Amino acid sequence: MKKILLLLTLGLFISCSNVQHPDYEKNLEIAKEWFEVFVTEDMDATAAFYADEVEYQSAFYGAPTMNREETIQYLQGWQDNMENIAWEAEQWLPGADPETGLPNGSVRTYGYWSGTHSVSGKSFRDLWYHYLTFDENGKIINGGDFGDATGLVMAVAPDQE
Repeated sequence: MKKILLLLTLGLFISCSNVQHPDYEKNLEIAKEWFEVFVTEDMDATAAFYADEVEYQSAFYGAPTMNREETIQYLQGWQDNMENIAWEAEQWLPGADPETGLPNGSVRTYGYWSGTHSVSGKSFRDLWYHYLTFDENGKIINGGDFGDATGLVMAVAPDQE
């Protein structure tokens, strides 16, 4: 009886522990590298992080899920319109499969984007959240942004005359 109780206690302890997906640390490093590369405004290097069959969700109101080409255009739009882009991560977190709730090796992060609008010269610093899911080759296959993209664009737009 003591052995059964010990095994049950051990099983409960293990099931409640913070077990991480084996790919999380590797994917976390890739995610951090993506942010470091994106701020250099090298679109070819940024695009190299994405798998051919990526699905990406932008932060713009009503925007549909994008494929790889659309994702690259979306990111290029940010780079074309902003200068001195910087990412200041507040937190890096492991992700979970939305259907099972189990760790899946994906990476989530929230923090602040900052920079200056290329035309108006207005600066910004805005809180955002991102999620990235990777394939076995370390390429992004799914991801998205959460932030007030429309509000940010309006805030840095040139003043009306």
